[in-house]
Amino acid sequence: MGVVVKLRVVGAVAAVLLGGSLAAGCASSGGGGSADHALVEIGTARTEIDGLLDGTTKAVSPSLKYADDAFQARAHEDGVSREADGSAQLTRRRYVLTKVARGNQAKLLEKVREYWKAQGYTITESASTFEAGARTEDGVGITVSIGAPGNVTISANAWVKDPKSEQPFGAAPSPLPTKADGTVDTMPKYDDPEWSR
Repeated sequence: MGVVVKLRVVGAVAAVLLGGSLAAGCASSGGGGSADHALVEIGTARTEIDGLLDGTTKAVSPSLKYADDAFQARAHEDGVSREADGSAQLTRRRYVLTKVARGNQAKLLEKVREYWKAQGYTITESASTFEAGARTEDGVGITVSIGAPGNVTISANAWVKDPKSEQPFGAAPSPLPTKADGTVDTMPKYDDPEWSR
């Protein structure tokens, strides 16, 4: 999702520089939607997203503990009219619950990049040293990002026909961890002899 936002900004700047010739807004900028992204059938997208998440997680050794969120679908709007264009970005986030020490964060990102390259995925550029991303041949994307507190999130997404539901496949496979007050808690809490030191 971060890559998509960056591309929308680039597209908006290009539209201004070209005197508004990119009248279609983000649909012409590479930002997403049915105008410039091939839509993946939603069942296929679900399978590919889960495969990307599983493959990326298994490529990291020692293994990491994690929790999966539900699939989320966000309808895409045209950049000019702000009207829905019939497509949506289907996303699933995997929250890593193993503590990854600051000194091991670059190592984690390098491991996933090596795996993606071996699979033939296209590595996507990021302005942040705390993020790595890749894209499959049919446009399904994956990102590993590290937050300021050290939390690691693996997110995969694909463009699909808008399913008209924010959670098209229902709730998360198991409840996400919660704090004592009942709010969701996806901060890492498990120590690992290698990753956490």
